[in-house]
Order: sequence, then C-alpha cells, then structure tokens
Amino acid sequence: MKKPVALILSAILCLGLLSACGSDAPVDPGFDAVEAAVEAVVPTDGMAAQGSSYISNMFKLEEGDYEQCLVMVTNVGTSIDEFGLFKGSDATQAEALHTAVKDYLQFRLDAWMSEYLPDEFPKLQNAQVWTAGNYVFYAILSEDAKTAAGSAFEGCFE
Repeated sequence: MKKPVALILSAILCLGLLSACGSDAPVDPGFDAVEAAVEAVVPTDGMAAQGSSYISNMFKLEEGDYEQCLVMVTNVGTSIDEFGLFKGSDATQAEALHTAVKDYLQFRLDAWMSEYLPDEFPKLQNAQVWTAGNYVFYAILSEDAKTAAGSAFEGCFE
C-alpha cells in the first residue's frame, strides 16, 4: 500500500514542478511588435533611425553586442526627442545593454550645454530606461510622450 501512495505523491510532485517551470517564462512578443507598439504612440515624423556607426560611437556597442536595435533621433534642430529599443540575445547581454544605455544618458547629461535649447533640457534630465526580458527601452521625450511610450513598451510583456 505504501508503494502506490509514494508513486502517486511523486507524480503529483513532478507535475507541480513541471507546471511551475513554465509559469515564470518571460514573454517575448518579438522585436517588431515592441517597435510597432512604441511607434504607435510616439510620433516619429521628423525622426530618423540611426545606423550601426551611431550606435558604436554613442553607445559604445558593436553589432554583436545586441541582437536587434532601433534608435530614433529627431532630425529637427529644435527638439531633442529620442528613443531607443535594444534586444539582447540573453539576460547577460540585456544587462550589458541596460548599462550601456544608462552610460549613454549620463554622457548626454555631462555634455549638455546650458545655453543650448534650455526648454528641452528637462526631457534629458527626466529620461527613463525600462527593461523587460531581454529588451531595453529608453526615452528622451516630453512627459506625456514618455509615459505613453513606457506604457506601450511594458504592455508588450503582459
């Protein structure tokens, strides 16, 4: 009688462990879906996607340091609007991307010239970085646009 009870309890324990393994798996909506969600709420008219040389020079990241990325920067001289989305190949790479983005934002703050577009400086001071799964997103935008972009990004991972 002890053997069948032990087998049943073992089976229940194994099923419980297996079901727990899948429940915390991070959602990966796909880079294109996250990009589309952000671009749906951030007007990108007057913005341009930056190439790998910009990423290398400004973020100190080479193409192998990320799986995919998009950095959109305003090309109109009266605004500093900008956002970027990076996807790492794993958690370690995502952590390195988060650090690179934080370092980039600090570099921008340190290099800011107070007489240059003083009304735009609060956007940079209040820039924000979000991380979900292997994705890192940052926004240098007005408060409303930044809030909408952050919500759109986070919504992709729910």
